[in-house]
Amino acid sequence: MKNVLIVDDDLGFQRLLGISLKKYKQDFDIILSNNGEEAIGVLNRKPVDLIITDLQMPKIDGLTLLAYINDAFPKIPCVIMTAHSTPDIEKQFAQTGQLLLKKPFTINKLVDAIQTALKPRSDADGVLKGISVANFLQMIALEQKTCLLEISTSDGKKGFFYIENGEVFDAAFHGLTGEEAAYALIGTDGASIRFTNTSTKKVKKRIQASLMALIMEAMTRKDETIGSP
Repeated sequence: MKNVLIVDDDLGFQRLLGISLKKYKQDFDIILSNNGEEAIGVLNRKPVDLIITDLQMPKIDGLTLLAYINDAFPKIPCVIMTAHSTPDIEKQFAQTGQLLLKKPFTINKLVDAIQTALKPRSDADGVLKGISVANFLQMIALEQKTCLLEISTSDGKKGFFYIENGEVFDAAFHGLTGEEAAYALIGTDGASIRFTNTSTKKVKKRIQASLMALIMEAMTRKDETIGSP
């Protein structure tokens, strides 16, 4: 039996889920948590096959929870719930295998997302390996966060994004700054991601391109590198 952890601080929504998803009990069990702190406790006590989380929550919010999952449980697939989204953003998430549910949504749409996420993946070991840097930047933009985002690569290098109200101001990575650093960091696979809430008002704005433009250029460069002989 598959365990699906749903994290949301809306108790009314939780009650609705508890009632509406009973008929799917033969396919998956639902575990409900009120916030990221409770969810981390669940993850460390029992096996979880899928996590569905809101982004805005008390104590430990969804972004902090996702950063923890990406580091400690990178093979658990995640579905993001948010009231802030657009069709273009949903398409970008889908292209990287990350499912996004825009609130409000129907129970049928939630069940479809659960069933899709629990299916074996087409990649080598059949799992979604963590959350991409691009997806994490998109979530920060959705929530209009001001923060310092730290990216640690699998070979031990560190880079940073400086973000003001969801807008990327600057980036630094391995001798690079600005957009060149952003392209390199966005193209990183299997990175560990951490962020701290902080002001970037003293940071010089070196990045003028939009987040979507940064992501598209980074993915283009990555594809060209992979395709090079």
